[in-house]
Amino acid sequence: MATKKACYPFILDHKPGFFLNGILYRLFKHVLFNKDMTGELRRMNSEGTVLYVIKYKGLLDYLLYHYRFRMSRLPYPKIAFDINMSLVLPLSQLFRVFRFYAAHFFRHGCLPNPVENGFLEDAIKRGDTALLCLENPEGFSRIFFHAQKDPLQLILETQGQMERPVFIVPQLIIYKKTPEKEDPGLFDIFFGFKDKPGVLRKIVLFFRHNRKAFIDFGEPLNLKEYLKDQTPEMPLEKVTEEIRQILLERIDRQKRVILGPVMKSWQLTKETVLKDSRVVEAIQGSAGKSGSARAKKKEAAKYFDEIAADYNVAYVQFSYLVLTWLWKKMFHGIDVNPSELAKVREWAAKGPLIYIPSHKSHIDYLILNYILFDHQMFVPRIAAGKNLSFWPVGPFFRKAGAFFIRRSFQGARLYAAVFTRYVKALIEEGQPLEFFIEGGRTRSGKLILPKIGFLSILVEAFREGYCKDLVFVPVSIVYDRVIESQAYLKEVGGGEKAKETFSQVVATRHFLKKKYGKIYLRFGEPVSLKEFYAKESEVKTRTEKRLAFRLIRAINGATLVTPVGLAAAAILTRHRRGFYLPELTETVEIITRFLERHHMPLAESLSDPEKAMEETIALLTKNNVVSTLEDVDGSGTFYYVDEEKKMELEFSKNSIVHFFVRHSFLALSLLTGSENVKKDSEIVEDYSFLKKLFRYEFIYEGETTAPQEIDGATAYFREVFFIERDDADQGYVLSRSGFEELPHWAAFIMPFLESYWIATRCMIGDKERKVWQRNDELKSMSSMGQRFQKQGIIDHIEAVSQPNFKNALRFLKEEGFSISEKEKEDSPEKLEKLAALSQRLYDFIRYNR
Repeated sequence: MATKKACYPFILDHKPGFFLNGILYRLFKHVLFNKDMTGELRRMNSEGTVLYVIKYKGLLDYLLYHYRFRMSRLPYPKIAFDINMSLVLPLSQLFRVFRFYAAHFFRHGCLPNPVENGFLEDAIKRGDTALLCLENPEGFSRIFFHAQKDPLQLILETQGQMERPVFIVPQLIIYKKTPEKEDPGLFDIFFGFKDKPGVLRKIVLFFRHNRKAFIDFGEPLNLKEYLKDQTPEMPLEKVTEEIRQILLERIDRQKRVILGPVMKSWQLTKETVLKDSRVVEAIQGSAGKSGSARAKKKEAAKYFDEIAADYNVAYVQFSYLVLTWLWKKMFHGIDVNPSELAKVREWAAKGPLIYIPSHKSHIDYLILNYILFDHQMFVPRIAAGKNLSFWPVGPFFRKAGAFFIRRSFQGARLYAAVFTRYVKALIEEGQPLEFFIEGGRTRSGKLILPKIGFLSILVEAFREGYCKDLVFVPVSIVYDRVIESQAYLKEVGGGEKAKETFSQVVATRHFLKKKYGKIYLRFGEPVSLKEFYAKESEVKTRTEKRLAFRLIRAINGATLVTPVGLAAAAILTRHRRGFYLPELTETVEIITRFLERHHMPLAESLSDPEKAMEETIALLTKNNVVSTLEDVDGSGTFYYVDEEKKMELEFSKNSIVHFFVRHSFLALSLLTGSENVKKDSEIVEDYSFLKKLFRYEFIYEGETTAPQEIDGATAYFREVFFIERDDADQGYVLSRSGFEELPHWAAFIMPFLESYWIATRCMIGDKERKVWQRNDELKSMSSMGQRFQKQGIIDHIEAVSQPNFKNALRFLKEEGFSISEKEKEDSPEKLEKLAALSQRLYDFIRYNR
């Protein structure tokens, strides 16, 4: 039974006095904590007893936890096992402690023991929140030499007598986000390691970095559930040690989420890479053909210097300060979902994270790393293109964690060996990575089909045992307007891509004069490589390709439908000649209802479409994308988009076009043909043709068949009364509203159809040429497309698109329409087949019911 009116120096169950509270406020007011745990801590406190555990004891740490949690109205530790707080207790309470200890000594001949007399046991049963240190040399001495009971074992025994669970919550304080190094320095030896700083080092850390200090939590342990799964025969001492190790591991894992893994020196990594057997073999193989082994070793070392990052956290911290200022100047904010980030943090504790963002802009990796750093997560090593290694950007990026990759490894066996081993070394260290699975930036707005080269290196590293698992994190980044929009328009229209240079960096100052709207960042469901391969164990071929498409689909699935994207889609599919704001809002509401029905991710601002469209059109007008006609008759401002500006809207529309592809294919099929009833077989044929035609344009969802996809799309069109079923003729009949509305659904893919038709016409027109040069054909297609658009032969200026033409050429070549250099004259059969394809595309473009 607990001693009555017990008073111990490790209890602080009340608000500190005025003087102490004032000091704590000044010391701790800037300290942050992971607020994702707020709801969970309150739930656990209502359902049971909360016990915080830390790795090493410290009075300063305890006061920090006590103050921050109490001020945030969270369960705060009232009891601190083995921490004497006499120095901070009020004199009145200190006197009561002295009196209680003296009375107990004169009565029993010894000092009171809160473990033996049941005080701590009763406190746990009452639900008092406490704090326990897991590694305590003084406590270990009392347990080992004086046979005192382990406080953690006492908690286990107490749990066995309770109905309510004890929730053990690991936690830690990070003062400085600097990765720990593998080799300690003299400062670490004399003043304590960062993991366990000495008194002097902790004081310096706190007063120097208290404004950046952060409290984080590991995965909580439900002690009641854990003990339920243990065998009764297992000694309690052994269970206690198992739980201690589990909690220590959870603290260390969470520390790695913020600080990253223990970092090897740049030189040690270099030696590891260059001494690898495969790199040595590549050196020897290259030397045998074209020079001495010594020269090839120097070449390999030069490749490493060209590739490797030279990470320095100071550069990341400086970047964070600069980018905070920059984003405020250029954008209206960055929209992030905290619950998604919380899930990523949970996965980060399970294995190295591989971030796979969409690639729409050069600032993609800056945005992602900024958000991760801002949310107390270790920033990844970034696979950046060698085109960004120029001075001064390259050296800075290298220090901030970028390593550089060439666009092609073709013919560079030694370079490939060094690069592959370097990536494996990063994986072996446990470093998080970031790479763009699309290869390069999209110029069309939609995702590019995935490249599997870098992904294959990661998969190979996993198979060879460099890591136990890899966790891929799909990331979608959507911009109201990309900062490279003008350069993209030039390239899409056929202009040359400008090479990245220092002069471009200097020229970026003009970006600061504009506002580019908001940035939307969303995380898809992480994919465990270990789990993926466990499910794919029966399939032996093309596993990397299936993984790549699963990841790229996950990016598409996480892509947020934004007000700008919706406005662009509405304007280009329904209001090409102009609109009043209420008309645009009505169209947006129709599209929004479709997206909600299919559970697509929508920006929160779209809950008020009218306000969202007002703000969006104001932004587009300010950026000279949308123009206005003065309201002179009271009917309201009339908005319109000039032809050349529609290309910019197409980029925004294409960021969400994947949500509409199935219904657009079906709408196009329903609108074509001469019969009143569109038969099921004809719909399947049209749909399959379009799906095959655009296999390099769109990333289709899953492994479903054409009939299955058609069933889903027809269900919606029937629901909104666009079509009616005709069972007698086994097909569908368009309703009056169907005739009016389906053209707007077909319009989502109409620019692509026109692009492909132009490609076929250009190829037919060049039939007299014996050699087909890709660049010449692209120029010819651009010229023909511009001419057709001016003549009114095609309706969409967006069809004059280099990305579309390139994909069309790829399709035509693979279907056997290209002319090889060896051919002296065109095959009549080939031209006939090409003409038939061109006519079919034209029929789709000029459907007439």
